Amino acid sequence: MSAADRITPDQALPANRPQYASAGSVQSTLEIELRNRIRQQEALAQLGERALAETDLERLLSDAVSTVAMALSVDFVKILELLPGDTELMLRGGFGWNRDLVGSIVATAAPNSFARYTLDSGAPVVTDDYALEKRFEPAPYLRDHKCVSGMSVTIAGRDGRAFGILGVCTAHKRTFGEQDKAFLASAANILAGAIQRRQLEQRHELMIRDMRHRSGNLFSQLLALFSQTARNSRSIADLASKYQARVLALANAHRLITEGGWQSTPIMDLLYVLLGPYLDRVSFSGPNVELEPDPIFNLSAALHELVANAAKHGSLSRAKGQLELSWSVGSTNRGPTLTLDWIEKNGPPARRPRKPGFGSRLIGLVIERQLNGEVHRTFGRSGLTVHMTVPLTRDRWPHSASTDGDEAKHG
Repeated sequence: MSAADRITPDQALPANRPQYASAGSVQSTLEIELRNRIRQQEALAQLGERALAETDLERLLSDAVSTVAMALSVDFVKILELLPGDTELMLRGGFGWNRDLVGSIVATAAPNSFARYTLDSGAPVVTDDYALEKRFEPAPYLRDHKCVSGMSVTIAGRDGRAFGILGVCTAHKRTFGEQDKAFLASAANILAGAIQRRQLEQRHELMIRDMRHRSGNLFSQLLALFSQTARNSRSIADLASKYQARVLALANAHRLITEGGWQSTPIMDLLYVLLGPYLDRVSFSGPNVELEPDPIFNLSAALHELVANAAKHGSLSRAKGQLELSWSVGSTNRGPTLTLDWIEKNGPPARRPRKPGFGSRLIGLVIERQLNGEVHRTFGRSGLTVHMTVPLTRDRWPHSASTDGDEAKHG
């Protein structure tokens, strides 16, 4: 890191100079504290103005980390975003860090981690010395940058879910006072309001764009669904039953999306809708991850086919048959990815069909072609097992092109 990318002691106001008993030194200390307070209030006012006027959140985050760094005279500032699945955090905006760190996953929200401790705290978390910290395990990137003292606070998100963390740290020992904590909490609140407002605007834009797209495709999709179902039906009654069930699955997915205001939907809400009649025979294991409209809609179609097949030919067709559903969210080269395992037990043996039926083709269409995911089936003695991977939307706003350089002075 170059010296030009650091705030030197000559540039920063001395926030923690030793205090002496003389009246002159006491007056000097009060003057310094007053100037620091004025500087922080001015910084909050500027940040608030930018938050109201700036439509590009990437630029706002870049301005925010610089503003916080100057106002608090710190070496490093971070804005971490909590990714889907609530297990990892990505550095969205940074000041002072190595540039290749911005845009990458740098922390975990596992128990005993600094991120989990911060997210679970109702107030700013202050650390005098990371090397002596006993409350949580500091993240490796803090040690790599030789951070000594720090302070972090949660950035609130929508629907009671945290967006992430705003934090600062220094390469020298520093005591952060109540005024510093109040400033950081205020800055986090400003960012939270700006992020939520921009997300709401984008959600409305997405809803309008997606409604136009879906209304244009819905009729052709229903016609294709009818045509394919008719080819695989033995009678008019069989056709009516199958087609009604598939259209109802699509309608339920639309209802989940529209009733949620075109927001993300918890995966458990989808599973309860699809597996309602069989909940006493199904076990669930996984985080209640929030899914965007497209994954919800396509997963609904795929899982409906699996439910229908299990109820007719698989484990749910027998009184003692059971179904296990487990899922997790992890990182791949395509970003956060949902991995879901459908495991049928105590059912009739599953045999590989000579020719894939419409249900199998539909699952492949919505998972592999529309969501760019993967589907793997295993036909076992106790029933069918299906392993699906589905990329999740990670970006909450468009990326702006990063500039060249060695340090992440602006994130």
